[in-house]
Parts: sequence; structure tokens; C-alpha cells
Amino acid sequence: MPEVLASIDKHDASNYPSAAIGWYTTILLALLYWLSLLDRTIISLMVTPIKQDLGLTDTQFGLILGAAFAVSFSVFGLIAGTIADRYSRRTIIYVSVTVWSVATAACGGAASMWHLLLARVGVGAGEAGLNPCASSMITDLFPPKKLTLALAVYALGASVGAGCAFLFGGVLVEAVSKTPTITLPVIGEVRSWQAVFYIIGLPGIFVALLTFTIPEPKRLGVRNQQKNTSVIKHIVTNYGELLKFMAQRRKFFIHHYIGFGLASICFTGGSAWYAEHIARAFGWDAATRGTALGVSLVAGGFVGKFVTGTVVGKLTEMGHKNAQFKWYGWSLVAATPIGVFGCMSSNPWVYLVCLFLFIAMLSPLAAVYIASLNLVTPNELRGTGVAFFGTIAGVVSLSAGPLLIAMFSDYIFGGDAIGLGMALLYGIFCPLAAIALLTGSKAMYNAVSEAESWN
Repeated sequence: MPEVLASIDKHDASNYPSAAIGWYTTILLALLYWLSLLDRTIISLMVTPIKQDLGLTDTQFGLILGAAFAVSFSVFGLIAGTIADRYSRRTIIYVSVTVWSVATAACGGAASMWHLLLARVGVGAGEAGLNPCASSMITDLFPPKKLTLALAVYALGASVGAGCAFLFGGVLVEAVSKTPTITLPVIGEVRSWQAVFYIIGLPGIFVALLTFTIPEPKRLGVRNQQKNTSVIKHIVTNYGELLKFMAQRRKFFIHHYIGFGLASICFTGGSAWYAEHIARAFGWDAATRGTALGVSLVAGGFVGKFVTGTVVGKLTEMGHKNAQFKWYGWSLVAATPIGVFGCMSSNPWVYLVCLFLFIAMLSPLAAVYIASLNLVTPNELRGTGVAFFGTIAGVVSLSAGPLLIAMFSDYIFGGDAIGLGMALLYGIFCPLAAIALLTGSKAMYNAVSEAESWN
């Protein structure tokens, strides 16, 4: 079997661009991913000054912070996924970066709730186009044995973006509270929180131009050629084809959606409550929390993605076509006791060490779920497939993860017990996710074997 896979890789090698082009493209896309996470997250660090200046309630700000972004991100993600399977992915990424950068800067000019809400809708709409296009391009740049590592490097952008938001978040909060206004060139005098949006948003307009320094790779693994139809008909047709394709390979997709979906609930749920748990359990201030979390997220994300990408690549080279399911499944098994123990610890340093290890094991989620999807799905459906899973998993994890932890804390542990709520969530959902992936390994092996005939 390893010999068969090796021969396939040799046959395919000539279809891929040079390693230099592949890695340059991947690193640039990771930079854009980093920028998107920074633009997306920064607003959550300035809740108090924005509420005070715009006269918002917690409910109104919650709508701006969560629903406005999530709904537009989901809706436009579904659209972006389908057009990524037909049109220039490079151009779509350029437009996406420009839109979310302008929208982020527009948040700085907000004078009312509705202005800020519409700007957040724009941020979500713009960022929705990146992942489907980037993951599709990377899949066409690297052979299977290098794909997971490449996607892991790309996904590092998310870890670094979120980590930087926390690292500088505490300092930013202090600066905003001490300096009410700032004078910017051309724009003039603005509130400090408005200046932050301008400073991180406007450079993105120029960064977007870098997308034209990367090539539009040849589409590989095409099963059926695209027909020349209208955009609307193309979107409807593509989702119909995707659902039909999924139904024919239901064993793989059931295990994929359940396994990675449950893992998303754990990862997203915990991420929403890390800072609050540290504040309640250990009494650390915002700056200290931000630094500790930032280091844990960046370091854990880097180590986890590098190790996962390298090991999965080696396993694939050895003939394990289901390496993504197997490796991540066993990672979830190992992460369960570490996550539970850390959340129940009364020692902050024990918690942070466990958090680092937990992040290292769970953070490669995007790399492995995208790689396993794209290895099975034909090129003309890859953007659609990634967008479809991302939307479903995103809505479910964002809705269920944080809420379940809060409910466990309130109704099982009597309130003010976020750590125990996280421990219970990890103790239930991580093992279930592992079971789904490990028992679905054979289905993935068979699905990948079939897909190799399209290359």
C-alpha cells in the first residue's frame, strides 16, 4: 500500500507548482488569516468604552458582537464557497480582504448602534470569503503527504491572530481608559477606541494588494467540468451536487461532521470562557490575563499545528490515507484528562500548562478537517464543501459551546463555576468526538482511495 501511494504522489508531483511558490502562497494566506482574526476579535476588548460612547445596553452590544457577524459570515460563506469553485480564488480573496478592512475601519466611524452593526455585518461578509478560497488553493499547491502541514501553517494565522489580540488586549484596554481621544492624520481627532479600528483596518486595504503576487493554481482532482451558467444557478446546482455527493459517501461524512463538529464545540466553548475563568478563579487583572492567554494560545497553536502537520504528513507518506481521522481522534483522547484536570485545578500555573497542552492538541482542528474534506471531495465542490461544513459547525459551536458551559455552571454546579463547566464539557464531548473519528477511519480510507482516481 505505501508503494501504491508513493507512485500516485510521483505521478501527481508534476502537476503541482514549485515548493517555493506553494509555501510563499501559504504564508501570505496565513498572514491574511491573522489579519482577519485580529479585525474580528479586537472589538471584544473595547466593550466598555464603546458602550459608554454609543449608549448601548449589554443586549445591543451582544447583537453587534455576535449575531451581526455570525449571520453575515455564515450566509456569505455559503455563497463564497460556491463561487470559489468556479471563479478566480485569488480575486475573491482580494475583494474579501478589502471589504473586511474597509468595514473594520468603518467601525471606527460609528456614531450609533446601527452604524456599528452594519459595519460588523461587513466584517463578517468580507472574512467569509477567505477560508473556502484559501483552503481550495492550498489543496492545489501541495501533494497529499504535505497537505496537512501546509493547512496547519495556514491555520497558524488564526492562533497568532487570536493570541495577539489577547497579548495586546490588556495593554489596549488600559490605553483606552487613560487616553480618551487621539488625533490621526487626515482623519482628525477621534475617540481612542475609534482610532484602534482605523489603525488595524486601513492597512488591510494595501495588504490586500499582495494577493496579486501569488498565482492562481491549476485546479486538480476535477471530476466533472463546470458548466457555463449564471451565478445563482451555479450556487443552487453546486449545493445540490454537494448533497448528492455526501449522500453517496454518507459513512465518511457522518463521522466527519459528528467528530469535528463535537470537537468544535469544545474548542469554541472553551475559548469563550478562558479569560473569565482566569479572572474568577485566580483574580488576575486584564493585562495579566491577556499576556498569559496570548502566550498559551500562540505557543500551543504553533506547537500543535507543526507537530500535527508533520506527523500526519509522515503517516500519509507511509500509506495511512485516513491519517487525519486517526491522529486527531487520538489527540482528543489524550486531551480529555488534561483539559478536565486543568479546569479543576486551583493553581493558575497548572491551569496554564494544561491549557497550553490542550490548545496544542485541539488547535489543529481546521487543518485536519479541511484536509480530510478536500482529499475526498472533487475540486469543483471543495470550496462549497468547506463553506458548508464551516457554516454548520460554526453556528452549532458558537451557539452551543459557550452556552453549555454557562448552563453547566449555573444549573449543575450552582453558579460561578465556569472551570467546572468547561471540565464537564470536555469530559463529555472530547471522548464522543474521538469515538466518531476513530470509528470512521475505515470510511475515510475508502473515500480517499476512490478520490485518487480523479487526479
